[in-house]
Amino acid sequence: MQVDTWRRFVNGDKEILTSLPDKIASSWRKCYNEQVDPYLVKPRTVLTENELKSCQRQHQILIHLVKNESKHFKEIMHIKQPIFILTDEKGTILWREGSYQAKSYANEIYFNVGSRWSELDVGTNAIGMALENKQAEFMSLADHYAIASRRWSCAAAPIFDSNQDLIGILDISTYNNNSVQEAMLFLTTITQRISNAYIREELNQKMALLQYAGKNLDHEILCDLHKRIVYIPDEYQDYFEMNQEIQGQLPRDLLYEEREIIFNNELVGYRYKLYRKLSEENEFHYVGVPSKNAAYQQFLIKVQKLAQSKVPVHVYGESGSGKEVIAKTLHMNSPYRQGPLITVNCGSISDSLLESELFGYAPGAFTGANQEGHVGKILQANGGMLFLDEIDSMPWKMQTALLRVLEEKQVVPLNGQPQPVDFRLVSASNQDLRKRVIAKEFREDLFYRIYVGKLSIPPLRERLEDLLPLVERFCEKRQWEINWKERLLQIARTYHWPGNIREFNNFLERLYIFYAEEEPTNEQILELITLGRLSEKETKPQESIENQEREEILKALKSQHYHVTNAAKSLGISRATLYRKIKEYHIEY
Repeated sequence: MQVDTWRRFVNGDKEILTSLPDKIASSWRKCYNEQVDPYLVKPRTVLTENELKSCQRQHQILIHLVKNESKHFKEIMHIKQPIFILTDEKGTILWREGSYQAKSYANEIYFNVGSRWSELDVGTNAIGMALENKQAEFMSLADHYAIASRRWSCAAAPIFDSNQDLIGILDISTYNNNSVQEAMLFLTTITQRISNAYIREELNQKMALLQYAGKNLDHEILCDLHKRIVYIPDEYQDYFEMNQEIQGQLPRDLLYEEREIIFNNELVGYRYKLYRKLSEENEFHYVGVPSKNAAYQQFLIKVQKLAQSKVPVHVYGESGSGKEVIAKTLHMNSPYRQGPLITVNCGSISDSLLESELFGYAPGAFTGANQEGHVGKILQANGGMLFLDEIDSMPWKMQTALLRVLEEKQVVPLNGQPQPVDFRLVSASNQDLRKRVIAKEFREDLFYRIYVGKLSIPPLRERLEDLLPLVERFCEKRQWEINWKERLLQIARTYHWPGNIREFNNFLERLYIFYAEEEPTNEQILELITLGRLSEKETKPQESIENQEREEILKALKSQHYHVTNAAKSLGISRATLYRKIKEYHIEY
């Protein structure tokens, strides 16, 4: 019967929902209104390998506690081939365990580690309902919204921390049977035990953080694994007391650099070194890694001048070149720095969802809409800065709507009333917008509105001097000491890094994973550099390492008028090393 109900509903019969339990009907309606595909197989959100590792690292204590409790799972082995799932607070699967056959069935619908199992990602399901309602939920076969999940039955229960914030979901699922319903009592008992153990670990973690603070007082804010503030230096106490609404959270109007805190070989939290003190209102602050390149330093002078104005700015840069870093820098140094920085990637949101994401909607704007309405990103940016990344991918209809906002300085939510807005617009693209206008793919009138100030980020291949500070920053964050840094840089300079800083950081991540405790050979370093290349032709080193290094030294000497000390500084090596290289390569000066 419910199969027929589902088929009629996804084909547009809204009245049929009256035959369903209220919470199932409400969830189906929400999925329909949010355009969740009932025929989807793969979740909307699947984390990349690096994103997953970061997420698992942040939740390592929770994963460890669940693994410890897994020895009790045999108590419900009378249930037919169960699979056990742990997710984070967003529904991302962090860990799973079960029989080979159950995991094989799960793999067919991407019910595996790295996939996000919220309502909006896969439709109505027990994990999503438990996230939404913050209580244990059971979902029978035909209760699911997406067809791929309708052969599964699931029981899910939340795990809480000491603040009663939901930090994860433990789920038990079975394929093609409802026997998992018998496990609800067991599941809630286990999750309560995990919550209690987690609270004890939280206390130990805070003690470790405070021990760290006692030894390393350096104007840093300390946070736990969930980015909640544990320690604030004295000079910032007044600011936090005056801003009650941000207590316990990192303030959005301050910029900070995130670094991990390792205690007894475990990640216990994060430290944030502020880029500016609260009294330094008129200084320019760049939030990226300081550059040694003269051309990039000239670029930052342009950034500083534009930041101090209120005009719209367009940032052009190749993929991975740091467009978001420039956007943050513009915001931090602008007249709008006290307001929020709201970021929207126009290329990552479907055309149908982009309108409600940007403009929002009024309460009751459509059936199943949030009863309180939704505040769009444009209105959220009021008094601050709106950063529209990949604006070149914005559909024509939305370009027209954005132009109207910029001209009239007001936004009209769906089914709502006009509301005045005042914000700084910064846009970005990795394509030349002028060519898009000529090709009639971007509105000319909008182009002139957003292209008042233009910044072109120099690619990494044109500022290889910055490889050294990037390596130093990476090693500092990882607390990783290496004595073969010079050799690493020598090899890295032979590659032209089409993916820019992102590609270089990915290479450093690989290097750290494989050689954290040992020194790699030149060939092993080069292999990790070229591991992610797109084609042999595109990324083949142009010259031998020796010839390339000789050219770099000559270039540095000429640019510094053959002043050896200054040339050594620009190369990031000692003067003695430079003298040795000059002799080795028979360089006359």
